Amino acid sequence: MTEKAEPATTLPNVAVIGTLAFLACCFMFSYLAYVGVSRTGLMAPVVLGWVIGLLTMRPLVDREKRASLYFAFGVSALMIFFVHQTYGYTGQVRNFPLIVGYTGIVLSILDVLGLSNTAMSAAIARLFGSHLDVTALGGRRIKRELIASAAMGGCVLGIWLLGFLFFTPIFVALWMLAGGKKVKNALYGGIFAVLFIYLLFELAFKYDLYRGIIFISLLDL
Repeated sequence: MTEKAEPATTLPNVAVIGTLAFLACCFMFSYLAYVGVSRTGLMAPVVLGWVIGLLTMRPLVDREKRASLYFAFGVSALMIFFVHQTYGYTGQVRNFPLIVGYTGIVLSILDVLGLSNTAMSAAIARLFGSHLDVTALGGRRIKRELIASAAMGGCVLGIWLLGFLFFTPIFVALWMLAGGKKVKNALYGGIFAVLFIYLLFELAFKYDLYRGIIFISLLDL
């Protein structure tokens, strides 16, 4: 009979030191933001905190799940860059992309914590999903998880480059095709998605959706 592996109740010294260093980076970021440092200057504690977070979490994750850990940190880096670039714009146009970016960062953090052998991982599993056997989690195939993470990262990158209205139908159609749907159904799904977003935000809410860095750059020419 397989014995269940219990999550760690106490953190190793390296993890404790890394957690304190990460909190110090958060404090540094808050202080620099308070004194009015530029958004580029604010990236210094963000990048340092990202590196410290990766080095701290790595020993807490089983070897067979580290590929998922690296991918989650990669997605979080993409989200951070997305938020950083979005703050370069002014007005209402940046509000919705910021919501997407910050939501992606939070989801990436939850994903990272959920991969660790800690009590926090068990709590996240109980809160957001079924509490599976740790040995089953350790032996799972990560292909589907990596595909889902890649899709989320590609979605954010596509929105940043092409904007919501142009990229949404592309993403929805590709996602439906990947799920085995017919080309005709995928096209209908993409058209429905872009019409729904346009009618809801642009017409009903009078909200100008983010147009994408390529379109904005072309307007500036």
